[in-house]
Amino acid sequence: MEEETKHAEENATKQTSRLKKRALAAGFLTAAFFASVTYLIWQMVESDRRVILQSAGQITANSVSQQIKSIVNNNLAVLESFADNWQSGPPEDERDYLSIATPLQSRFPALQAINWITPNYIILYVAPIKGNVPAMGADLKRHPLAGPVLDIALDQRRTQITPTLELMQGGRGFAAYTPVLGRDGEIIGIINGAFRIRSMLAAVINTEQVEDYTVRVREGDTVLFEIRGEGDDETLQRTVAFDVVGRQWQVDVIADPQLAHSTINPELILIFGALTTILFTTIVFLLSNRQKMAMRRTVHHIHAGDDISDLSLSITKLDGHLKSMSPETAEFFDLREEDYGFIRFYNLAPEFQSDGTASRRSQEKMLLAINRGDDELRREWIVRSAEGVHVVCDLTMRPSTTHPDCVDITLHHNPAANASVNRLRYLATHDPLTGLPNHALFEDRLNQAVAHAKRYEKLLSVLVVDIDNFRAINDRFGADVGDETLRTISGRLRATVREKDTCARFSGDMFAIIATDLSEAEGAALVAERVVEAMSQPILTTTGDEIRLHVSVGVALYPNDARAPSQLMANADAAMYRAQKSAESSYCFFVETMNNVMHARLSMETQLRRAVDEKRFVLEYQPRYRTSDRTLTGFEALLRWIDDSGKRRLPPDFIAVADRTGLLSPLGHWIIETVCKQVADWRRQGYVPVPIALNVSSRQFIQADLIKNITDLTAEHEVDPAMIEIEVSEEIVMRDPERALGQFYRFSEAGIGLTLDHFAAGNTSLRYLKRFPVQRIKLSKSLFNVALDEQPENSVLQPAIRLCKSLNRKVVAVGVETEEQMASLQAAECDEIQGFLLSPPRDAADTMELLIQQKPTKSAPKGKSRPASDTKSG
Repeated sequence: MEEETKHAEENATKQTSRLKKRALAAGFLTAAFFASVTYLIWQMVESDRRVILQSAGQITANSVSQQIKSIVNNNLAVLESFADNWQSGPPEDERDYLSIATPLQSRFPALQAINWITPNYIILYVAPIKGNVPAMGADLKRHPLAGPVLDIALDQRRTQITPTLELMQGGRGFAAYTPVLGRDGEIIGIINGAFRIRSMLAAVINTEQVEDYTVRVREGDTVLFEIRGEGDDETLQRTVAFDVVGRQWQVDVIADPQLAHSTINPELILIFGALTTILFTTIVFLLSNRQKMAMRRTVHHIHAGDDISDLSLSITKLDGHLKSMSPETAEFFDLREEDYGFIRFYNLAPEFQSDGTASRRSQEKMLLAINRGDDELRREWIVRSAEGVHVVCDLTMRPSTTHPDCVDITLHHNPAANASVNRLRYLATHDPLTGLPNHALFEDRLNQAVAHAKRYEKLLSVLVVDIDNFRAINDRFGADVGDETLRTISGRLRATVREKDTCARFSGDMFAIIATDLSEAEGAALVAERVVEAMSQPILTTTGDEIRLHVSVGVALYPNDARAPSQLMANADAAMYRAQKSAESSYCFFVETMNNVMHARLSMETQLRRAVDEKRFVLEYQPRYRTSDRTLTGFEALLRWIDDSGKRRLPPDFIAVADRTGLLSPLGHWIIETVCKQVADWRRQGYVPVPIALNVSSRQFIQADLIKNITDLTAEHEVDPAMIEIEVSEEIVMRDPERALGQFYRFSEAGIGLTLDHFAAGNTSLRYLKRFPVQRIKLSKSLFNVALDEQPENSVLQPAIRLCKSLNRKVVAVGVETEEQMASLQAAECDEIQGFLLSPPRDAADTMELLIQQKPTKSAPKGKSRPASDTKSG
């Protein structure tokens, strides 16, 4: 039977060879006839196409380089304007510095950090604090990049930039240094700005002008920003070099191939020239390919087992490279045919087989035995599926009957052995007492977590937890109680972390945690606080004894503290030893400044909770006036917190902490109730109430009970809901415009007024702006300030106001502080204004003065009417 099969296969091989020779002869004759004509026509069309694309690429490269140079200079000009704020002297304290630096960052997204450096090169203040804490106190004198650039900046007394580098906040960018000169010319400090290139250049490159172009911005060989479009032919690339503050940048552009579609496609000419060849050779090649495919299927399934779960494949005798495999096997390993030449059989297996020999050595021994003449080999073999599951199989290896240089392999699934292997793998990677991952598995998961965090620019933390008094527990209560305590500790630790986080046991009394996908460092602090709180609860043993633990937790952050997994663990361990010096259970960050920040925020959170309970908040009201006659049209309610020292704190100091800790909900209810009482009090005293605007955070805006609170409290105090206006910033609305639109309509149906705040600070879509049912639009202060520095004919203030007024919305300008600003707004026909020029925020009692001026004489209570001549405009 075997001889008949062999004879049939030899005949099939001879037939395939004859058909292939005929097909090659026909193809050669056809190709020789059409090749010369096709080549000439193709060369002419291809030449025209290349000229078009190269010209388009050159024009675009010139344009993009000019725009990039302009936007970089504009951002550096912002830094120089910021430095001018301190001509009279350095900032008094960190708060003084942040009050000006923080608003500047919101206006310029590319500005990742703006730091104050002393004349002796020490970083004194950073903004924002989040993500930049490690930079505080750094000495840049010896920094290999910053030091020389600072020397040049101070020597020439003008802005200098560093070569491009990896920013501490993530991403590629550059640092700029601008000397701050006093009025008499002395250097009183340096402003350091960290600019992210992607944020800076996105607005230039992500435009219709370069849509579907391939654009690359680089400094030397370092790619700063790249967009891959349809153009991918490097021979069509055009490069323009330009100067950026003394540094050479380059722009590479490859034009969109669609631009050349007006000419004949060269590929069509090649296809047309090949059609005749294909016409005469198709039948021959199809017949030969059918025969070869049948032979391939024979190889795929040769010696396959009876069980449908069996895997069959063929490898080369020489080095074990994959030659072919059945479709089921390819699916099991998730391989394609083009992968075969790069993968050897031992690559499909774990490092070690069940007998302790390495996979590669085992493969070499088996192939050597087959090459020496063995007809069949059998042994146990472990493979790894595409999902990472290790499966134990019975391997059978035989010389191939169809390909002399190949070996056929069949892998038969062995369920009993699999259960044993999986059990051994579990014991090798988990602590037998607590069931937590052990040190080896923890290191593997930490490597994966760091790789994921690096790829997606995420923050993660490693926490090392040590039970300081565990040895005393073992000595006093015995090993059994000690084991029981460890199991309780592991259960509590599991409960403190999320399902996607990892909690492991390192040794007798030491544990470790990986907390991934953190949005900020406070997330790591919350995990540490939960661990300390969970461990502080007493443990009741089966003997009735009560055990209290003393725990120390060290916290290290990626990438702030370290980027290598081993260094991250070492830093967390060092932080844990610092925490052990505390008399009570505590946690400690690796960076000392982070500890100070966390403790300050924890102290503020405690004060805020007490302030909410004791109602230690007040509202101030800033008036809003009509521009034309300065008539009062409403108030904006501004929250103030009276802290423990009696100082009035502004919302930027505490509102983020209140929002994160859930205190904003009861605080918001108090604000609405206070405003309703204020409007009712005005009406009760005979004054005509005006609307009061309330600012809401992103979390408050989407809460379902906000509208209910307003309607319930306005009904309770018999106040028209229209007297309450809700102000929502453009940034909040544009995060999810469809959801915001639905919420807007719910407010509108309840009769509550709506205002879109900080218009033009972000990217409001005109399509949504027309649909939002808002009555007022407040202009962004950034738009307003830029307008004052421009010539009237170049100002964007007037077009922005005309756009809003064309949508039947009232336009409000805030922060009006000078007569020049007032004149610009009047010229632009802005509807309403608000700012210190007209009135600062007032206490509730002081608002009566403004309302008296608006009170109609006929409705005034006796004894309070005033002559018409005494009534003044707002």
